[in-house]
Amino acid sequence: MSKKRLKLGLALGGGAARGLIHIGVLKVLHKHHIKIDYIAGTSMGAVIGAAYAGGMMPNDLEEVAKTTDWKKIIDFTIPKAGLLKGDLIQKKINELVKGKDFEDLDIPFGAVAYNLTKRQRVVFTKGHLARALRASISLPGIFTPTVIDRDHYIDGVVTDPTPFDVVQDMGADIVIAVDLYNKEKSKPAKPVEGPTVEKSSLFDDLRHKFIVVELLNIKNYIFPERWPKFIRRILKWAFDKILYPARIIRILSGRQLPEITQVMYASIDILSNSYANERMKNADVDFKIVPKIQDIDWADFDQAEKFIQIGEEAMKKEISRLKKKLKLS
Repeated sequence: MSKKRLKLGLALGGGAARGLIHIGVLKVLHKHHIKIDYIAGTSMGAVIGAAYAGGMMPNDLEEVAKTTDWKKIIDFTIPKAGLLKGDLIQKKINELVKGKDFEDLDIPFGAVAYNLTKRQRVVFTKGHLARALRASISLPGIFTPTVIDRDHYIDGVVTDPTPFDVVQDMGADIVIAVDLYNKEKSKPAKPVEGPTVEKSSLFDDLRHKFIVVELLNIKNYIFPERWPKFIRRILKWAFDKILYPARIIRILSGRQLPEITQVMYASIDILSNSYANERMKNADVDFKIVPKIQDIDWADFDQAEKFIQIGEEAMKKEISRLKKKLKLS
């Protein structure tokens, strides 16, 4: 009588652009024909995990990461509950997962988010996939919360940065946890004083876009649709002449966009890092993949190739031991 095959679970943590590291991990697992039975992800880990669970190959994921013009899927809004609406990102995610629901995936998958209304962690495992992923990446203060059935959801990193327990509950015998919150990584992003700008070209592009969009928001707010058309036309003409985007951009281009984004992310990053480290210390997992993240930041989406390479190197170190554990060698 043949022995039962051990089932493998993969837990992918959050970390914004650092989540692209997961693509490198998947490339190595795929190259060595390692079958993954369960996947759970938080934030960017949820997006990468869902795409793979839906049948997207690691090489295709890598191509998307390298060729996506990230600034084109950023949609600023009037800051109330967040700087970004997230509609364009959800559309991009829906394209990535080919409009699938959880039930359509090839591999059982769970996406972690936090229900702000009920104040509890939620693991999405059924229904509309892209909407659940949008909830999982809703970083507080950056993205507006995602509303599902009248409940508000935010990024899962605030409650479960690396969801190894989710794949355990799904039935995994062996668990790989990819921990992007470890002591070997670079320090969290800090606000920069004065005219110094961030090293990420993404921020340079978004600074311009933020100013233009906010001017448009201000103009629409100042001159509401209920006003007579001819009055709005005259006042908008005057507004454009006095506060035209090029002039404002010249004034503001040396300033950081906006500093609150760095403050918010740094705060969440520090808290998530501390919480994740405590959880991982006592985590009963078989493989803790701890990539060495240095000199690249959470917003460095233009460094996709470097992130993916880091993921490959980290997984290669454990592949022989994993095969032995799975009794494949």
